[in-house]
Amino acid sequence: MDMDSQGFTLIELLIAVAIIGLLAGIAYPGYAGHVKKVYRAEIVALLTEQAQYLERFYARNGTFIDASGVSTGNDRYRITAALNPQDYRLVATPAVDSGMAGDPCGDFSLTSSGARANPGAAPAMPRKTCWGQ
Repeated sequence: MDMDSQGFTLIELLIAVAIIGLLAGIAYPGYAGHVKKVYRAEIVALLTEQAQYLERFYARNGTFIDASGVSTGNDRYRITAALNPQDYRLVATPAVDSGMAGDPCGDFSLTSSGARANPGAAPAMPRKTCWGQ
């Protein structure tokens, strides 16, 4: 009786599944970290864009008060604007229902003087990492 081997044995299949699981376990955290880095860059760009809008508004009106059209954010961050006659402060807070909730960078804050900060950031998280500079 000639037994041709066809297909894989159970052991070979389990070894292949274990190798795939190991590779996925190594690759996924790096992928997730890269995705968060992209989302941070996106909110930094949006905050910068809003700051430029407010500066143009101030040049035309002599005040930041009543500047309409300031973005409220995106799916991952909510932006709040504190507008005063001579200055402003934009704060982007991670949305509770987004993948950025609990991000070690915390909130992103940008003021009219150009000061950048990360209120609520993890103590070991440098601003340069969060702002991508």
